[in-house]
Amino acid sequence: MQQTDTDDLIRFMNIKVLSLFICLMGWFALPSICLGHSSPDSVSYDQQLSHGIEAFYQSDWKEASTIFEKLQEVNPSDARAYFFYSMIPFWQYYFGDQSHGAANLYLERSEKALSVSHKQLEDNSRDTTMILMLSGLYGYRSLIAASEENYKTAVSSGLDGFKYTRTLLSLDSSDPKALIGKGMFYYMMGTVPSSLRWVTNMAGVSGNMEEGFRALESAARSDSYVRNDAKMILAYLYERENNLSKSLEHLRDLSEDYPKNIIFQYNLGRVLERTGKEAMAEKRYQLVVDMDTYYLKSLQSKSEERLEVLRNG
Repeated sequence: MQQTDTDDLIRFMNIKVLSLFICLMGWFALPSICLGHSSPDSVSYDQQLSHGIEAFYQSDWKEASTIFEKLQEVNPSDARAYFFYSMIPFWQYYFGDQSHGAANLYLERSEKALSVSHKQLEDNSRDTTMILMLSGLYGYRSLIAASEENYKTAVSSGLDGFKYTRTLLSLDSSDPKALIGKGMFYYMMGTVPSSLRWVTNMAGVSGNMEEGFRALESAARSDSYVRNDAKMILAYLYERENNLSKSLEHLRDLSEDYPKNIIFQYNLGRVLERTGKEAMAEKRYQLVVDMDTYYLKSLQSKSEERLEVLRNG
């Protein structure tokens, strides 16, 4: 394989991953996936984690931070609280002003989350929760580093994340947690241009969009906690492929389940507007404007702008 071809593929995949995850609005945060480690002596811990995840999903990050910090003290060897704690500055970065402070805070927190996750994975090499978390943590580090023009970290983190994604491909295909990783990977492989497809084949990786959607829909229909994560991803991917009716289907589910999540509400309004449902979009934008939120005020400003356009024609 020629080095220039490999470089072109890496460059292409980095651009595609960056574009995909930014447009996903950080939805692939894996919150619900991480509830799968219950044990009889950790019910109280898992209940608190569940409350923290609920606050995270509802965009109440102040409450979520308090809970995750407490859980890290209670059980410093459980990676889940570290993961969510690091995701707060990640969301702040992509939905806020992309400040260097938020970027550095994510990189700092994710370093600790990675360390604890690696230790947990050593105890169980087939732990899909840890594998998926590691894939996500490295992927988010790649995004942050690329946005901050730290390309060395961006590429190395991206390749590390890919390693864990490949591990998912070898695991039980019926596990909804593995289905999400596989679905994302298959979709991404399906976007590789034909001129570079031979490079992926030589690397031993393949997939197509149809396979990706099937895997993600299976996860979305499951009884597992991961169904919400699958719906978040599907909402964006269907919009990306201009299948707006399917995108709306998943966005409505998410908005009903998490009415305080400003990101879900804003994106529902935006897709409603795209489908010509302007009256319904107005109501959703107004809901966003009226929200009492400390974070992501930029989405309120965008909603105000869309309301002005819709009402003044």
